[in-house]
Formats: sequence, C-alpha cells, structure tokens
Amino acid sequence: MSTIFPESQGLLVLPRLRIQNANAISSPLTHGFPSMTAFLGLMWALERKLCANSIGMAFDSVGVICHDFDEQVTEGGYTKAFRLTRNPVDKDGSTAAIVEEGRIHLDITLVFGVSSETILEEAEARQALADTVADTLAGMRVAGGSIVPMRGADARQGRS
Repeated sequence: MSTIFPESQGLLVLPRLRIQNANAISSPLTHGFPSMTAFLGLMWALERKLCANSIGMAFDSVGVICHDFDEQVTEGGYTKAFRLTRNPVDKDGSTAAIVEEGRIHLDITLVFGVSSETILEEAEARQALADTVADTLAGMRVAGGSIVPMRGADARQGRS
C-alpha cells in the first residue's frame, strides 16, 4: 500500500507561537498534548478567514513542532492531577460542579503546506502576506487556547 501525500507549492512556517491554556486532553484515555484534529481545525478556519479577506491560499497539510510545554497539573508524590477551576457559576451564583479540563501552555511552530494561484516573487510581498497571516492568526484560538503575543528579544528572533 503506497501513501499519497498532497502536492504543495510551498510552505508557510509560523515560528514559535506561544499558546496559553490549550486543551491537553486529546481523547478519553490520553492527555499531555492537544489532538491533531484541533490543529486541522485551526488550518481550515485560518484558510476561511484569509479567503474572506481576498487572500487566495489553500492549505493542504499541517505539521506541528513542539519546542516546550507546561501541562497545568499539581505534583503530589507519584500522582499528578489537573489544576481545576469551577467555571462557570450557576444562575444563582453558586459554584457549579467541577468539569475536568486539562490545560497546557505550549511553545510550538506550525508548518502549513500551501497552494496558491499567485506566486509571490518579491521578498516584500511575501513578508506582507506573512504579516497578514500572523495578524489573522493572532485573533484566533488554537486547541481552545489563546495565542500570547511575543515581546522583546523573542519577537525579534521569531520574526527574522
């Protein structure tokens, strides 16, 4: 059986994204990293938002590189437990039952396979497109988590 991979015209690399409070439960039996379907959903949602802004890019694959992670758990000897919150409160203001939601902070790089009718030859045009994609992505959620803006030396290193 042979595997057929999508034929991309290029790659879009989004380096060193910091995601705060992403979902760390990927199935009823596993935890520690978001499900890959969450990243596929991000890819499709980003493509739709870019098309709505008249940017005709088609994403056909996604890769995730995890540089660092911090699962939000308490250490207790041989066992670990999720740090849980009581969200939201009931209608009368009393606390609701705890729903286990495993959370994780991530430092990831996303790599998208891209196909487009427009080929950008100039570096300035490619940089402008990359900035537009980054600005669009900044308002989105990744696996239920928020993208934290990079500051100072980290931002300069990631944008080079």
